[in-house]
Amino acid sequence: MGWQLSRVLRALGGRPAVRALGPRGVAAPSRAVDPAVLDGLDAARRRQVLDPLGVPTGGLVRWGSAAATQVDGTTCGAAVLGLLAAAGDPVLAAWLVTGTLPDGVVPPEVGGLDLPDPPDPAAPDARPWFRSPDGRLVHEAATPAEASAARWGLLQAAVHRRSTAPAVAGVLPWPRSLGTPPWGAARVARFPGVRYRAVLVDDTRPAELEAVLDAVDLALDAGVPVPLYAGGDSSDGIGAAVPRHVVLAVERTEDGYRVYEPGAGRVLALSRGALLDPAGPQRALGGWTHLTWALLPHRPR
Repeated sequence: MGWQLSRVLRALGGRPAVRALGPRGVAAPSRAVDPAVLDGLDAARRRQVLDPLGVPTGGLVRWGSAAATQVDGTTCGAAVLGLLAAAGDPVLAAWLVTGTLPDGVVPPEVGGLDLPDPPDPAAPDARPWFRSPDGRLVHEAATPAEASAARWGLLQAAVHRRSTAPAVAGVLPWPRSLGTPPWGAARVARFPGVRYRAVLVDDTRPAELEAVLDAVDLALDAGVPVPLYAGGDSSDGIGAAVPRHVVLAVERTEDGYRVYEPGAGRVLALSRGALLDPAGPQRALGGWTHLTWALLPHRPR
């Protein structure tokens, strides 16, 4: 086995600083979605708003009929953070599905976006475009799936900006081409009743890895999803030794976890044993082998 960046940092004195979430259940969402919005949705879209993570193992997470995949190779962290926020905020989830927001309500992930008003291409007075993260314009004749995909892409672009600036020594922006750093993700991660702390994971220290996974278990038992960073090691080249991918643990299972993997847009099974004794690429980790960082929730003091 080669070296990993997280292993080197841990050897230099970085502490895992694991603190368990505690036994209390998750806080209620800070905002309730307008019942009239829910009344206008079919059962599948209503579930997407109220329980976006409640898909069967192997199933696609969707906004409308659009798959909730990352838009490019750098936005796995942004996709995870966007889904985390939407899972705890049905108003944000409803915007992703329908394009509508209540008057005067702007979730922080949407703030600052150049949104058409109203952002529904089917509305009689809609402007004739949506703007995608790469500047592409989506015409008003877009299908509902195209419109939902455009909103999801806009959200990822906005979260990516927020989570990378400023993230180097608190002054310089983190290069977006390198994805989302764990400390930047922890700073903007949003779920009711908790804040998140970035914790180093060295999977060659079994006791520490067990403690991190126990903290993940406690969080999931309380209904709080947990972002996880994965990577390889230097045996696959130096580029594999740094955190390479972000996934979201959403639920415990008998032998491990259900994990949202943004590359596929699916909730996949991941065994605890595969994390404790890495033996090869894991589909639920985006094809990577090792757990390298975790964003552990804690109660604000």
